[in-house]
Amino acid sequence: MHVHGTHRFEAPRDVVFGAIRDPRTLIAVIPGCEDVQLVGDDRYEGRIMLRLPGATGRYTTDVELVDVREPEHAGLRGSVEGTMGSIKGDAQFDLATAGEGTVLNYDGTAVIQGPLARLDSRFAEKLAESLISQGLKALDARLVAEAVA
Repeated sequence: MHVHGTHRFEAPRDVVFGAIRDPRTLIAVIPGCEDVQLVGDDRYEGRIMLRLPGATGRYTTDVELVDVREPEHAGLRGSVEGTMGSIKGDAQFDLATAGEGTVLNYDGTAVIQGPLARLDSRFAEKLAESLISQGLKALDARLVAEAVA
């Protein structure tokens, strides 16, 4: 599976990068996220409730930020595991200043195993991109609201 995309934030690059590292922000903006804990230097564990056709359930997550060059770049390495299978992958994102805001570009690949692997690959990619888009939009809205407060 391959995902990639772009999102524009109204917030400055350092604010966006800081929010990406904040477990309280992540739990509020990741769709279906029930828990996120910082368990080491840039390493996070959590639980997500996914409601997928034929694959609804709770999944544990383990994600680590790697190759961090704050505030412009980081890589992600992680896994999602549950009774319906697992997803293991790597991604990278770049943050560029755009006026008073920030543009985030991301690119990632993942391998799906177990019953989840029965999902059509195009469907799985579109679903992942939709969840990422929802999370980035929620993050942008949260950062705008915090800036106004």
